[in-house]
Parts: sequence; structure tokens; C-alpha cells
Amino acid sequence: MPATLSCIELAPDDLAELPARLRKRIGAATGSVDIPSGDWLLVGAADAALAHAIERALEALPSTAARRNTRLTEADIEKLLDVMLADSPRAPVEAQLELDNAALRAEYLKETPLFTAAEVRAASGLKPRNRSEPASRWKREGKLFAVRRAGVDLFPSFQFVDGAPLLVVKDVLAALPRHMTGWQIAMWFASGNGWLDGAEPQERLSDPDAVVDAARKLTDAAVG
Repeated sequence: MPATLSCIELAPDDLAELPARLRKRIGAATGSVDIPSGDWLLVGAADAALAHAIERALEALPSTAARRNTRLTEADIEKLLDVMLADSPRAPVEAQLELDNAALRAEYLKETPLFTAAEVRAASGLKPRNRSEPASRWKREGKLFAVRRAGVDLFPSFQFVDGAPLLVVKDVLAALPRHMTGWQIAMWFASGNGWLDGAEPQERLSDPDAVVDAARKLTDAAVG
């Protein structure tokens, strides 16, 4: 059975033999009059959905590299493609939704102050033997939430005051639908809310009744 994905390395001689019109198109896409020096690959897919997903994944690589402020290794690229393509081709709409979701998470990680469990422990002034405490305990007790990045819990800083969880956060989490993941909760807190006159819930924690009521509205909508 022929492979649905092909990736061929192009040598300098291969580039020189490309039609002039194609060389000009590649040069224009890179901001040059001709194909600039470097390593070039010819990537193709027999499946249109897979080809679209690969195209979107490759478009995301430069911004991902810029955010990390480092050059991606081959292993990094493989990991990114594993995440974006999963185990099988996705329909174009589904692939775009996955990329949009990844972009939202990347933006959140870049813009939102986040604490590791060790940083929560240091700020709390507590000295439990388990270094993941008290953050993991507070999470289990529903006093705060975390987002997962590379298998590590990260705790948005707006949940804390003087090293301890804000009391309102526990009430809000209890009011939100129980099926929500940490990332979904994070996006809810960081998104404009019509029940709060367009304000983000994380900006209105000084008005606990209003934020808890907005969380209940989300539960009511899910039930209704």
C-alpha cells in the first residue's frame, strides 16, 4: 500500500533543475528573487485532509519557534506534528479547530502569570514534606485549578492573595459544570462574559456574588 505522506530531501542539483516559474514562486514566497540557500524538502500527501493538516502545522512552526526563542530541533518538529496530526488525518475543519485551540493555549501561557507547585509552596510559607503541597492539596479540595503543560500543573496567579487561595475561587469552581477541564476553566476565567458586562471573570473576583452567579449561568445553559 503506497504511503499517504511523502517527504523528499532536495539536493542543490534538484533545485537547479526546477522549472524557472516554480523557482520564482518559491523565491517570492520567501521574499527572495530565487530559492535561498538552505535545506529544502518536498512534502506531499495523497489525502487532501492530511495535506491540509500538514500545511496548517507547517504554518504554525515559525511562530512556535519565535515564542520559544530557540531553533526547533528535528525532535521538536516531530513532537509538534504528533500533537497537531495525532494518529490519523483530520477533516480540514477539525484540524483548524485543533490548531486554533493550540494557539489559544500558547497565547494564554505567554500572557498569564503562572505558578509552579514549588512557587506556590514558597509563597505560602508552609513547609510540607511533599514539595507538590500545598498546591496539589488545594487543587484536590477544589480551592483552585491548574492547567497542564508537558505533564506539569501550572496555577494561574490570579487565584492567590498573600500566598493562599482566594475564597471566591472555590465558590466559582463549585458553581462551574463539573465536566470542565482545567484548560476550559482557564479560558472561561480569561474570556469576556456577558453576565459580567463583557468583563473577564478573573477581573471581577472582587465581586464574588456576580462571578459565582455567572458561573451558575454556564451550568444552567449546559443543563437546559
